[in-house]
Amino acid sequence: MEATVSGAKVSDAIAYHESLATGWTDRYASGGFKRRAAFFTDEVLPQLAPTGEWLDVGCGSGVFSRLLAGAGARVLGLDGSQAMIDAARAHSGKLAARFEVRKVEDVATLEGVFDGAICLSVLEYLERPETALAAIASRLRPGARLALSAPNRGSTLRRAQRMLRPLAAATGSKAFAYLDSSRNLWERRELQKLAEGAGLEVDSILGFDPVAPRPLWPVISPSLWFLVARKR
Repeated sequence: MEATVSGAKVSDAIAYHESLATGWTDRYASGGFKRRAAFFTDEVLPQLAPTGEWLDVGCGSGVFSRLLAGAGARVLGLDGSQAMIDAARAHSGKLAARFEVRKVEDVATLEGVFDGAICLSVLEYLERPETALAAIASRLRPGARLALSAPNRGSTLRRAQRMLRPLAAATGSKAFAYLDSSRNLWERRELQKLAEGAGLEVDSILGFDPVAPRPLWPVISPSLWFLVARKR
């Protein structure tokens, strides 16, 4: 089954995130954003054991690039938003992380190969996620690790957000604006098929929800999948 696609444009997603660049890093200091970063640090990062040269495709303000760099990798972070890249550079400090304005489509033109990559909450915004993931995989050496996150088609949280949007709009609020440009959703088996089609061998697919307490995750349908794979 193919990913669900709306009529949104990828440029809309870039413009949306461009408007949020100031203060984007601060979001990870609390709430669901903080829990997501903690889940990545505790559950995903140990599976990656990052060393050598890594890519962060769609790096935003560099929060996860800095986590990779702090764990021992040299990171190249890419994002289509100039404002996000400016924010990433401002927060990079002395870590081994550099940042460039590039769209996902530009990954295939990068020189050399990388020892690993992450691509978090990016594929959902793309017209051709399968092409983008194949391009990222093409820049990885055999055996390199890749981690991605993508929204769950059956997400209880996302269904609730879509139901609440009309009520919010009636009061003049534009709640959950990211849904306007988030175009793709996957079931677990669909995400695995996507990764395998890009030449990746899947090690694990973990569910994560930023709102529901962890004991409820087996009962509800979690918001995000975190997939960890390696290049064949």
